[in-house]
Amino acid sequence: MNACTHLNRRAAVLGAAGVLAVVLALAAALWLLTGCAPEAESQDGGSAPESSASSGADAGGAGAMDGQPVNWTMESDCSLCHTSEAASAADAACPQGTAHEAEGVTCVQCHTEESVLTTEHADVKFGDKVATKATVATVDPATCASCHGTMEEMAAKTVDSTALTDDKGTTVNPHERPAGEKHDENPATCTDCHNNHSKDLPKDAMRYCAQCHHRGTFECGTCHELRERSAS
Repeated sequence: MNACTHLNRRAAVLGAAGVLAVVLALAAALWLLTGCAPEAESQDGGSAPESSASSGADAGGAGAMDGQPVNWTMESDCSLCHTSEAASAADAACPQGTAHEAEGVTCVQCHTEESVLTTEHADVKFGDKVATKATVATVDPATCASCHGTMEEMAAKTVDSTALTDDKGTTVNPHERPAGEKHDENPATCTDCHNNHSKDLPKDAMRYCAQCHHRGTFECGTCHELRERSAS
């Protein structure tokens, strides 16, 4: 009986020792994996941060790359800083943005003025407040025409469009403005109405028209009654 008890105690000790050895081995392996995990490369190493505002951010909100120059080029990933514009490419509420994304159109295919963009990004550093507009220069109408065609070709495509209908029911073709002195002096460009990142194209277009027309009324002479005045 004593021999059996002795053997049982010995087995229990050996079992406990085995469990402890396994735990220690796992802990050592975990330590090695953690210690050998590659750290995020610096900018010189070529890896880009997730975003300019959050790259390596610590508890205080500061980023590990903050203060470092962005070194922008036409090959840079615009979405790292211009997050709201990048989000519009996947937002169903932005039909122009999603349409361009579906066709594989990149930022620099529309924002083509490299010299202007280079100047604007010259002193940009990680952690800086992101500009509210992607560029200070508008997109060249010729760039739009290279894919969408001329204004005349677009007018033929939108002849039945009711997107621009005023409060009195008057509908105009958004790409065929009536001839007139004011229209001829101020020819419209694509970006006057189209913003690739906007969620409300008709509202944008109406806002442009309202710079000259009374809001909600396209036709002149319909807001005030015309009276003949007697010569004094």
